[in-house]
Amino acid sequence: MTDFEKNVSIKGFCEEKPTEEFLIHLKQYHPGIPGYAVKYDFYVTFKGVEILSEDYNISADLSEVWIKNGRIIVPDRVRQTGKVLNITATYVKDEKYKTILSIKLKKWEQTLEDNFESYNTDLWTGRDSGAKVDMAFTEFKDNYVRDGKLCLDFEKHETPTIRNGKECFYSDSGLTTKGKFSQTYGCFTAKMMVPSAPRGIFSAFWLLPEGKYTETYFFKRTDMGDDFHGCGEIDIMEVFFNPDTRGVAQTEHFWEPNWDCKTQGITKSSLGEFREIYGFQYGQYQEYSCVWNEYGLYYYVNGELTKVNCDIEPVEDVKPAYILFTCYIGPKGSRAWYGEVDDKDLPQTLVVDWLKVYK
Repeated sequence: MTDFEKNVSIKGFCEEKPTEEFLIHLKQYHPGIPGYAVKYDFYVTFKGVEILSEDYNISADLSEVWIKNGRIIVPDRVRQTGKVLNITATYVKDEKYKTILSIKLKKWEQTLEDNFESYNTDLWTGRDSGAKVDMAFTEFKDNYVRDGKLCLDFEKHETPTIRNGKECFYSDSGLTTKGKFSQTYGCFTAKMMVPSAPRGIFSAFWLLPEGKYTETYFFKRTDMGDDFHGCGEIDIMEVFFNPDTRGVAQTEHFWEPNWDCKTQGITKSSLGEFREIYGFQYGQYQEYSCVWNEYGLYYYVNGELTKVNCDIEPVEDVKPAYILFTCYIGPKGSRAWYGEVDDKDLPQTLVVDWLKVYK
């Protein structure tokens, strides 16, 4: 079973009898996310050859749906009905040929919203560990909210903190919903502003399973052709130095059962992609989203689909995901893989305007 098979049907007819000679083809199914129109690219073939738009007439059975230039645009309020959208095309040169594309629209129900008007300790726990270099520590705070925003700081301090027996003048921060909120499958979305210094600071919005890291899995990877590979981490958003960072990395990390990170490496395999964000500028908000379900993983930036992984299968006893917002610092001399930040550029802050979760 695939998401496409569950949600999409394509049928062709000639004089009302089934045929595959005239068909609409959907380039990529995805569920879409709340607050945005969902867009589907398509093309039409006759006897296996793609034809021009003037060679067919096409229409939708739901009002307000637009079809133009090989794209179907479904407004958010129409998608939210959860109805089945039927797109019908007729071959102009021989009207006895007809094809119907049916898409089950995804209706979302909100399960969590935090606008950070205050710091909700029933939802969040600050992290006191996580720094990626010896020169830094993760600073635990009682309240990460300032001026109605979640604020995670990258800082240099006048006096050091001892970490692993070393004096650390630099701090980063992070927090999690582990043990307080988690959900199996759904849409996870946040509006965030990354710091203005791209080099030496690493911002992330990610999911981990309520279980043991590297041993508890969201789903099975099916495209390796060898041993079982389980996804134990979904990185919805990672922004770090990427010589000319103007976008976001979106990644899944996979392990085999009983994988030993100490002797076999940090990760068995990863599927990561870096996506440019059109018009990206530091100091501006972007919306980062991910839909995770049994048979698909879909990433979005500002409502636009950016990455898809449908080479997955569910695993038994799937654990729910909890949420993390984190930031990591790479001071001068740290040799951090995401670069080194200049002291003059500190402090910096990763800002989260809101978080929303749906099922």
